Amino acid sequence: MKGSQGWIGLTLLCAATGMSTAQAEVEVVVPTDFQILAVSSGTLQDEQHATLADGEQQLLVRYEGVIPSRNSSENDRQVRSEPQVVRYQASNQRLTLVAQQPAGEQAMVAYAKGPVVTLQANGQALDTQQDALVTSGMLLGVDWSGKLAEYNRSGGKAALTAGAISAQPTATFASGAQPVVAASELEGQLQQLFLTADPELRKRFIGWAVPRL
Repeated sequence: MKGSQGWIGLTLLCAATGMSTAQAEVEVVVPTDFQILAVSSGTLQDEQHATLADGEQQLLVRYEGVIPSRNSSENDRQVRSEPQVVRYQASNQRLTLVAQQPAGEQAMVAYAKGPVVTLQANGQALDTQQDALVTSGMLLGVDWSGKLAEYNRSGGKAALTAGAISAQPTATFASGAQPVVAASELEGQLQQLFLTADPELRKRFIGWAVPRL
């Protein structure tokens, strides 16, 4: 992260198709400090890009800060927040999810304990609901879409109404990002984690794993 930046944002671009009967879409772009885990209705391209349907929707996002190592013998430390459910409603708008960027190790750790984000349209804050999706145990190979569905059934403060959920099509994977089919459950989990990692993290992992083969 660049400490000189005071604010970061997730840019959501809403593009109308030009046909009155067509459904508008919202394109979500997430900076490197955040990861998209799931969406209520739409297509998840990768951990930083997704397309959502117009209307009342949810993003499941997580803050992931990296604390650089102090010397070459140590690895960078990753600080993660609990997944955050953000519910909003918008039509034919360009939205930006804005979050304060912490600077320094202590600030990053503190922010990860309770990240606060704001959705804006043309500089004006939207009426949104945000809630933490509390997790526990090992998080390898988690079905985040399933977790979001469970959250909605539990009736959390950022949950979609029953009517909105029933009208939602199932979230899909973009072309080339089909669910992994592997010889074992563990292998599938490792493949999923590798595919969701950014290029720099993949390189670091390969550099760590190859000498141990």
